Amino acid sequence: MSGLAAATQLTQRGFRNLTIFEARKEAGGRTRSYIDPHTSDTLDNGQHLLLGCYRSTIEYLQAIGSDALLQRTPLSIRFHEAGRETPAIFQIPPDSQPPVNLLAGLWSSHLLTTREKYAATRLGLAMDTGSNTERYDDMTCQTFFATQHQPDALIAKLWEPIVLATINAPVEKASAVLFINVFREAFLSGREASELLLPSVGLSDLLIDPALRMLEKSGATIRLSTPVRAIELQNGNFKIVTDDATEAFDTVIYCGQSSDPLPLQVRSVIPDFEYSPIVNAYFWLDREILSTPVHSFMGTTLQWAFPRPSEGFPQRLALTVSAANALVEKTNEEIRHILWTDLCAAIPTVREVRLMHHQIIREKRATPLLTPSVQQSRPQASTAIPGLFLAGDIVQNGLPATIEGAVRNGYAAARAVMNP
Repeated sequence: MSGLAAATQLTQRGFRNLTIFEARKEAGGRTRSYIDPHTSDTLDNGQHLLLGCYRSTIEYLQAIGSDALLQRTPLSIRFHEAGRETPAIFQIPPDSQPPVNLLAGLWSSHLLTTREKYAATRLGLAMDTGSNTERYDDMTCQTFFATQHQPDALIAKLWEPIVLATINAPVEKASAVLFINVFREAFLSGREASELLLPSVGLSDLLIDPALRMLEKSGATIRLSTPVRAIELQNGNFKIVTDDATEAFDTVIYCGQSSDPLPLQVRSVIPDFEYSPIVNAYFWLDREILSTPVHSFMGTTLQWAFPRPSEGFPQRLALTVSAANALVEKTNEEIRHILWTDLCAAIPTVREVRLMHHQIIREKRATPLLTPSVQQSRPQASTAIPGLFLAGDIVQNGLPATIEGAVRNGYAAARAVMNP
């Protein structure tokens, strides 16, 4: 996504002779779709939640002509828990400005006790009025919540699900700065910021294929299944080494996950980091059990469920588990059993439902694990070598590794090319 965003931005500004190298046989990296051969449904490789605060993503979609494929709806989340007969609802009123809309959502919900609502209000107002986040640079989310006197039950019910969904890291490892920035953008930056943007198509049709068509129409060269093995500086030009050839370029934007192809002096400024996995599953059911767009699960391995349309079945559920280190190494059947058991425990009517088909998708290297130290060490788009720029997840933008973060970093790299 970061590379496509950079390329489309440069194309719009009149740059030509662009070549895009993609290691995989399809573009889009971890943001893509494929056809399930059993059901003919279009499946995303993982459930990505798009929000109204994704301003760069919206700009990108407008540029490639697919923004009309999104439908806006106010944020509403059903929270399910074993033993709770009906789910608790957290809902942002659509017609009020922040922070009033957030406070109304908190206080009208049965998710939290009165004490927890007061604590959540204190934290929300503190993040609304805070000017900078430097004092939290060294803090994990867990430490930050402790300094803000947040009850454990509140963290488990509300804050931890947000951290897992956005940063893909447990609270004891995730950077507090990232949580604060996400919270401010999603809930405090404008009336429409927290709205859900629901695509009517798969991620490839929304984000990838229209961009490829735009780039090809502008004359860009797109080389799939062509991993870059090395980027070498030679006589003022860059030599791009692939398995088949070595080619010269004036400017390079590198968006890859691995730093191995980069020159040593650039590679040395990229922090060492681990990856955090995500496990996704699709369940096809013989009847509809969920009707609203977003469902959270408490006290289970399963974290989120999103009803998705299906061509031949009454309902398809997209299930997600972030920071899934304990789950990702299990067999497909073990994962299916765990997630189905969780569904049955949290929604008793599921016990009467037949699971008709399922798909398990693992992303072992889904996102960088953005701890406080890694967050502080993320490099900028410009490097010490003129003409060589960085984009992708690890580049600093104050956000987690999301679609919005990828697009922003692509745009930042493109701006750096235009204004070296």
